[in-house]
Amino acid sequence: MAQGDTSFIGQDSVQVSRDSSKIARDEKTGVMKTQDKKIWIFGLNGGYSYRLPNAGARANMPYSKYLRELKTGYSIGADIHRVFWPHVSLGLKYNFFNTRGTFDSKNKDNITIQFVGPSVVYQYPFENKTTSVLAGFAMGYQAYANKGMAASKDFKTKGNATGWAVSLGLEQKISNHFALNVSGACYLGTSYKFRKESGGKTETIKLSDEEFENLSRVEITLGLKFF
Repeated sequence: MAQGDTSFIGQDSVQVSRDSSKIARDEKTGVMKTQDKKIWIFGLNGGYSYRLPNAGARANMPYSKYLRELKTGYSIGADIHRVFWPHVSLGLKYNFFNTRGTFDSKNKDNITIQFVGPSVVYQYPFENKTTSVLAGFAMGYQAYANKGMAASKDFKTKGNATGWAVSLGLEQKISNHFALNVSGACYLGTSYKFRKESGGKTETIKLSDEEFENLSRVEITLGLKFF
């Protein structure tokens, strides 16, 4: 065999060796396909949510049973993250909570709480490289709104607060571009000031430290991830 041919084969062998080494490193992380590529991840989720009660809430008020039922609702969410380091991604998280109820023909509520803020997610893959534990933290803005009726008069109440969110879930990759997950999350926040519109009038309501509106809630959701 000619010397030139031997050199050519040697170069190919070195290149294959380098590529194999790179692939091995990527498979070990179980997160990224290539060492240099930063992957975008888009997620959707939805499920059951429960608002945490205010501290010191009374259980013997006429509206107590109705208010307890009003704590339960549904939540839907979306997030987009980019993998900047192995196992760690940064991005933006959005969540929408809704509950509604009717006490009688003169009193009803339709409450929504929205959260949006930057978030960080840590992914710990199992040995099979397709199942992972996901832990997340986010801090941002929460908006509260209630479009209801009291004593046959329509009203709108709005408030806002700083919010925090922590989550823990389990993810199963179905393919290189799709995964399913189940997760639990807790959103924390309290609001002390509201703006109420009713009968053409607007008033500002300020609550004391004992009468604050608790925007905190817990949820369990099923989600889809797209890579």
